[in-house]
Amino acid sequence: MAQIIKADLDEMVFEDRERRYGAYKLRKSYLKHLFIGFGVISLIFLLGSILPTLALGGAESEERREISHEINLADLPEPPPLEEDVPPPPPPVKVPPPKLKTIAFKIPEPKPKEEIVEEEEIIEMDSLLEAPNIGLENQDGADEGFIDIPDEGDGDVPEVIVEEEPDINAFIFDAEEPKPLNLDDIKKLVGYPDIAKDAGIQGSVVVRVLVDKNGRYKKHKIIKKVHPILADAVEKNVNKLKFTPAVQGGKPIPFWVNIPFKFKLLE
Repeated sequence: MAQIIKADLDEMVFEDRERRYGAYKLRKSYLKHLFIGFGVISLIFLLGSILPTLALGGAESEERREISHEINLADLPEPPPLEEDVPPPPPPVKVPPPKLKTIAFKIPEPKPKEEIVEEEEIIEMDSLLEAPNIGLENQDGADEGFIDIPDEGDGDVPEVIVEEEPDINAFIFDAEEPKPLNLDDIKKLVGYPDIAKDAGIQGSVVVRVLVDKNGRYKKHKIIKKVHPILADAVEKNVNKLKFTPAVQGGKPIPFWVNIPFKFKLLE
């Protein structure tokens, strides 16, 4: 019968080598030391995880025991009395507005001489123009000009919205520019000044016009002029221009638009 030889890897490695100098023993005890080290590390990890929890649990239980006590409802104080109904505040006192000094404006009526008892004083027109307030009779009071007294009622006073002018140099994105409706008529009114024609002056005058939401002229600025004579002729009639309003997002907006006026001599 064949002989069966059982040998592990260490036996095979050290079959023809020296086994008395420690290497063989270290390899043989490697797994045992590995398992011992793993067990020690696991034990340390478990103790580090469990001990703080046990310590905190004990401290919380002691704290709970310290603050817990029994309450007898009979020892509680009586609840505070209910607040009595507070009377509503008195209505606001309406202070009448201060009286203003007024000057009476009366139109003299013709009367027979016999019926005139005392001549009435007629205020001259110059005095009325200088007076801050004009009424039906003379009245003494504060000379402070007009006072705007709002009407009584519950309605809100409408807020006055002042339309802001766009910047003359700003670029308005996605807007349809206003178009002049009577540019040809205005050019005929401007014409060609005889002085400029005789002097041989020709060129272009460009006017930047601010058109409001209703397509009306509001103001202008000359941004290019070849000569003051031609610019003056344009400025005298540019306020008569009419436009279609500029539109952005379906709503009319104020818009600055350039309008050129060309002056060219015929050969």
